[in-house]
Amino acid sequence: MSQPYIVPSTARRDWLLGLAAGALFLGAVIYAVMNLSGGLSGSTINGTVVAKHFTPQPEDRITIGKRGLDARHSEGEYVLECVAKDRSYLVTVDKQTYEAKAVGDSFIFSRPLDESTPR
Repeated sequence: MSQPYIVPSTARRDWLLGLAAGALFLGAVIYAVMNLSGGLSGSTINGTVVAKHFTPQPEDRITIGKRGLDARHSEGEYVLECVAKDRSYLVTVDKQTYEAKAVGDSFIFSRPLDESTPR
């Protein structure tokens, strides 16, 4: 019977390859977190409220979900007209925001979907 061939130990090489792969993965995760945590630049607009509009449209909504029945009452549509960079925007808001803002106040809102985000 012949003796089996014994492969020399590769523990150091495996350890270095594992360390390099782990460092590369950790670096990629850190890079992604740093770049994604900056937020979306240009996704919001800072405007000034020039008018407030309320359209009465009483509505009762009943939805069925995980927590059972949920009933909501809406008195109507609350809209703030804002001007930013020589353009007028109509922004639909909730009742609390509508009541909290007055004409002349600054208001930060999301950029409309029909506008392309500046880069």
